[in-house]
Formats: sequence, C-alpha cells, structure tokens
Amino acid sequence: FPRFHIGESLLPASLDIFARLGFDARTKEHVRKSGAEFFDESKGLKATYLFADSLGGTAHAWQVDRAAFDLALVEGVERAGGTVHQGERVTEVEDTGGDPIVKTDKGRYQARFVFDASGLDSFMGYQRKTRRRIDAFGLGAIFAHYADLKLAVIEELAATGNVKILFLDDGWIWAIPLGGGRVSVGLVTRRKGLRDEWLDEALAASPEMRRILEGARQVGPHHRLASFSFFNEQAHGRRWACIGDAACFLDPVFSSGVTLGMVGAAKAVDHLRPALERGEEGDPELMAPHTARMKHGYDVFATMINAFYRKRLLPDLFFTSEQSSELRRGMTSLLAGDLWREDNTFLEMLWRSRLRVRLEEGVATV
Repeated sequence: FPRFHIGESLLPASLDIFARLGFDARTKEHVRKSGAEFFDESKGLKATYLFADSLGGTAHAWQVDRAAFDLALVEGVERAGGTVHQGERVTEVEDTGGDPIVKTDKGRYQARFVFDASGLDSFMGYQRKTRRRIDAFGLGAIFAHYADLKLAVIEELAATGNVKILFLDDGWIWAIPLGGGRVSVGLVTRRKGLRDEWLDEALAASPEMRRILEGARQVGPHHRLASFSFFNEQAHGRRWACIGDAACFLDPVFSSGVTLGMVGAAKAVDHLRPALERGEEGDPELMAPHTARMKHGYDVFATMINAFYRKRLLPDLFFTSEQSSELRRGMTSLLAGDLWREDNTFLEMLWRSRLRVRLEEGVATV
C-alpha cells in the first residue's frame, strides 16, 4: 500500500463502518457522493437517484481514491495495535484439527480463526474449488483515470459527486468523480478478449463522456479485469470464513462491492467475538447465520443486475416518470445498500418477479 485499485464508488451503508473505525473521508482525495445518475443516450433518457430520497434518508456516501483510502485503513489497523504484513503471499490455510495454520511465502502463523479477505483472488474458494463464475453479467472491464478536466466540469462533478452510469447494448460505462479534479472512467462489457481501444471507442461514442473529458488527459495506463463475477458456494467452515469479495463479487454496475465487503466484515466480527469469548469458535457452522445474511444481500444486487442485463425492467425501473414515490424510495434504498429492511415494497416486487436470482441456483446466461 498504496496501490491502484477499482471499487471507488461507495454507498451510504458504509458510513456506519467509517464511524466505527474513526475514519474521516473529508480529505482532498475523496469526493462526497449524493447519489447516482443513469443514462440511456440511445433514447435520450436520464434519471437521477439521490440517497436522501431513500427510505432511510441517508444523505450521502463517498467516492474514494482507493490508493489513499486503503492506505488510511491499513494505517488505522496499525494504530489500533494490529500487525500488518505487506508483500507476503498466503500459500495455504491448513486445517490441523485444532487451530488453523496460515502458511505464506515467508512463514507460518497459527490462529484461532481465519477470515479470508483476499478479494477477487478468493483464496479459500480456489483452494477448496468452490468458486463459481457468473457468466450472465459483465465479463470484464477496462478502466483508467483522467485529469486536467475543464474547471466548469470539475465544479459540476464536485457539486453532487454523483456516479454516472451509461447503459450500452453490451454493457455500460462508469464515470466516478475523484479528488484533485480527476475522474475514474471504465467500460464493463459482455464481449470477450478485452482490448484497451474498446474503452477509448466507447468514450468517444458517448456525448456525455465527450463533454466531461474534453481537453482532459489520461493519467497512467489502461487497466483490465476479466471474468470477475463469481459466487463462493462455501463461504465458511471450521474456524474460517470468507468476507467481502472473497465470498462473492458481482458486476459493479450498482457499486455494491466495497460497501458489502465492509458491512459484511463488521457483521462477521460481531458474530465471532462472543464465540471467541466462550471458546466456541471451532463450531463449523458458527458463521452460517452470517453467511445466510450476506447471501440475501448478494441475491438482492444479483437480481437487480439480472434485470439490467436482461433489459426487461430498464425503462420502467430507471427512467419512467410515472414511478410511485413508494417504489422509487424503495429502489433508492437498494441503490444505497440498505438491503435488509422489511418495509421495502420495491424489494418485495423484485422477489415476486421472474428475474429473481438465487445465486446457489446459478444465473441463466442471456
């Protein structure tokens, strides 16, 4: 740390975790985010959803520079007394029948309980061969940062901090305002064999992106990430559990990844702590309730993503002017990461639809 990473657009559900960690996002690297803007430029459609209009009424989230954000969190761990090993690669988690042994390229460590927070590397999923790809969503992404935007554009983006999502026939474009007058842009596509020029061509073909990037310069190279949507069929076991992307990673069209990772990690720790105090952390089903809770969250976002890629709900889901206020507030709550409410009529509607996804059953390819 620090290093370049995507996952820059957070949701309001992360704010409670920030408070718990004592993390202050009000620095020059990060931008306050009011909501999301969705575009279908082929039809001249735009819709804006503000987090303040959700059922919970949370006013904002943050767009973060991941290099600065991740480094700040690591430094917070060290200040709290934690030990961080950088540049060390885990090679095996050994089930000894007692405390698990974590083997790395530099040593061996014994622990009472292991959390796999390896992200897209999904260490335990690969080791146990329980990682299942989801081919029904985006198959890969090409992304980059731009700087030196026009002052008027910088001021416009900073005023709301909204993420921009532009729908395409075979995927979508993101534009995320960052501190220092920069913007993160990316293309998620269902085409195979990622090429850098696909991002350049998509940006050039979009009137909105041409307007934002006029006169700007690309900072650093293009980055690519392929075959990234997956579900780990076994996210916990005896003295171990997967959290964050190690348990599941979904197409990032609704910015779910980092926030679900943070919320899930906090809930996992809260669930484990009393078991450690009682000496009951060896129960192989200890984390089953936590896994079930997080699976609900993954299923919610997977259902929304399924609706996006199948195109059936899009005109009504995002752009209709006749949306009832109750349904709109319910959808905004899901976009804010508030997934476990019992009073969300929009979620009830999704659960009744044919597009509902249960990840353990798989997702049919479009």
